[in-house]
Amino acid sequence: MQTSLNKRLLVSCIFASIFLHALFLLMVQHHSIWLIASIDAKSTHGLQSMQKEQILKEAFQTLSKIETVKIPEPKKIKSAEPFAYSIPSIQSNAPEIFSPKPMALPANHLVVRPDLYLAAPLPPSRKIEPNLEKFSVTVQPNPPQPKQSTSSPQKHPEWPLALAKLMPPNVEMLHTPMIAYQSRPLDTPEMMDQSTARRALLAIPTPPLPSFPTLDELDTGSYSDFFDLDLVCLSKQGEGFLFAITIIPRSDLQLPKLHQHYNFLIDRANCIQRDRLLATKNAVLKALNELPPDDTFNIIAFDNKVEKLFPTAHPPDAVAIAQAKAFLDKINLGSFFSPSDLYNPLLLTLPEQIQDDELYTAVLMSDGDNFAKKSALHSVLQKWSWQNSGKVALFTISLNDDRQLSNLEAASTLNKDRLYIAPTKSGIKRKLLKLMKNIQSPIAKNISCHAISQLNNRTIELYPGAQELPHMYLDQPFVIMGSTESLEDFILFVQGRLKDRWMNIKKTISFVNAQKGNQSLKEEWARHQAQRCYKRYAFDANPSHLAEARDWLQPFDIQPAFQ
Repeated sequence: MQTSLNKRLLVSCIFASIFLHALFLLMVQHHSIWLIASIDAKSTHGLQSMQKEQILKEAFQTLSKIETVKIPEPKKIKSAEPFAYSIPSIQSNAPEIFSPKPMALPANHLVVRPDLYLAAPLPPSRKIEPNLEKFSVTVQPNPPQPKQSTSSPQKHPEWPLALAKLMPPNVEMLHTPMIAYQSRPLDTPEMMDQSTARRALLAIPTPPLPSFPTLDELDTGSYSDFFDLDLVCLSKQGEGFLFAITIIPRSDLQLPKLHQHYNFLIDRANCIQRDRLLATKNAVLKALNELPPDDTFNIIAFDNKVEKLFPTAHPPDAVAIAQAKAFLDKINLGSFFSPSDLYNPLLLTLPEQIQDDELYTAVLMSDGDNFAKKSALHSVLQKWSWQNSGKVALFTISLNDDRQLSNLEAASTLNKDRLYIAPTKSGIKRKLLKLMKNIQSPIAKNISCHAISQLNNRTIELYPGAQELPHMYLDQPFVIMGSTESLEDFILFVQGRLKDRWMNIKKTISFVNAQKGNQSLKEEWARHQAQRCYKRYAFDANPSHLAEARDWLQPFDIQPAFQ
């Protein structure tokens, strides 16, 4: 019994010892700082017991034993060796820019790759991997202060901020006095093996420079040397000067002629009289034989009715001329109660569409008796002229004793040409044949003229306007009238449409060798000013314009229009 009790006591002691040892080990593991704190407290207490003089003495003795260490200069790192700092490269689709010269950054600046141009932040899915083979870094401990240059990154302060947002957190700032970068050469084998598209991205982007087209690209030619000028000048009695510039084509000028479509308008009203109508028909038949073979024609006879030879214009071949002769033979005078109406036959001359290499010409042979009615005159000068807008050049042939010459002249002048006056009925054919000879070789249309003065406050006025300027013909002088405040040189620009291109004429107008004009120059200028008044009146019916026109024409005893 005693033995059994002793065994139980032994086992209990063993278990108690094991429990106590385990508890001690657990306390030592989790509360070891208590021991360290006890040791540190003892050490601190020992130090505090030392005298202050002894501590200072020992400290100065230790500092005196330290030797001055000379820091050796860092060795230059070759471009083939990687730099000590791990600088990650940012993969981007943006083009890389290589600088042929080293770039210098101030101290405490973020290291930036010189061959990287950051256009926009990268998407989160992009991987940022280190790549130190694309450039090398050379550390300069104490370089001289660099001068400001246009290639310095200081002009782009936003680059370090943008790159700082993309850098990983483990990239540190380099606190060096100065860092210089040397770009990789562009002719390395790796570079030469890249594709053409990749090499195109490596080019430095430059802003697009403006490219001006040549005259050939604009279908424009300069013909200044192929024209001569004749200048006439006359004083306006203290109010400036009048001048007339005549542009004359030279004999060696060779330009393709424009295709011309003729419309001969024959007035057969009873007031024309039989012998005048017969002279007109003979003149038209003779003129048809003088037409160039590549032109076309048509004949329109009218009084209060209109008859047309062809539905569309025909070339002047033998068949067409024979048909024209038969048509002319059938034209007779109208009845006494059939006055002529000029608006309807003129309306038939308007083309639906005009090509660049063609023009339309209407030759009106009439006494203009229909213009005695202001409504008829107004319909031609306002309605038809507005519909025409320079598409058809109107020539008019009349007799010297016709009563509506001023109105006929106004109708022709407002539509790109002029009135031709025959002295007698038999002179109608001579006047028409001379006209056909002068206009059979048109070389330019849509003419516009501009005068540029060398003085800012100088006014130069040219006449007629662009809509009233006639076409340019090879066998007919081209006249431009104008007025100026002083006899100073100016530059004249004349532009027009040729058959296949635009024509430019630039001439410097000098009054040094100008001829002195006579009274006819003033009379012609008065006619031009009156035509301007007629044009204004035709569109607003203001009688003050007619009064102004009479004031211009009265000194020369010229009968005004719209009587």
